[in-house]
Amino acid sequence: MWRLIAILGVSILLPALAACGWHLRGSGPGAVSLEGVRISVDSRMGRDDLYREVHVSLQAAGAELVPAQDGVPSLVLENESRQRRAISGTRADEVREYELRYRLSWRLRDGDGEDLQVDTFEQLREYRRDEQQVLGSEGQEDAIVAEFRRDAAFLLVDRVQALLGE
Repeated sequence: MWRLIAILGVSILLPALAACGWHLRGSGPGAVSLEGVRISVDSRMGRDDLYREVHVSLQAAGAELVPAQDGVPSLVLENESRQRRAISGTRADEVREYELRYRLSWRLRDGDGEDLQVDTFEQLREYRRDEQQVLGSEGQEDAIVAEFRRDAAFLLVDRVQALLGE
């Protein structure tokens, strides 16, 4: 009985979501396409998680990633930082809530090395840390930063498409 209700619910919900214009990020009309765009990615921070996230996102959008060379535009990841600040606590001086600020500085250069855009992506999130559940809280900040990096990669692909795409 519950299975039938679940199937009926999904069969009603999915068409309703599609009709209202809701789409998974990057899958709707006007999704980013970088087919035929050659670009290099340079990271001043090394080939870390952000570099890999941007690489995967550009390839998924159809860009051809090439080594840095004359005549090829480049996306330069200049600096990534995060800061955590305590924003609330208890009478026993136990911190309960934190604010996490993420910042990414980047630039997009044309094939001649001239800057097309220099910008900073910044996000801020508050989260609670439960001292009673230390194991669940350990990776919470890292998970938030991973989400920030996915958002940054999505934004960067969108900017590359706007400035270099057809």
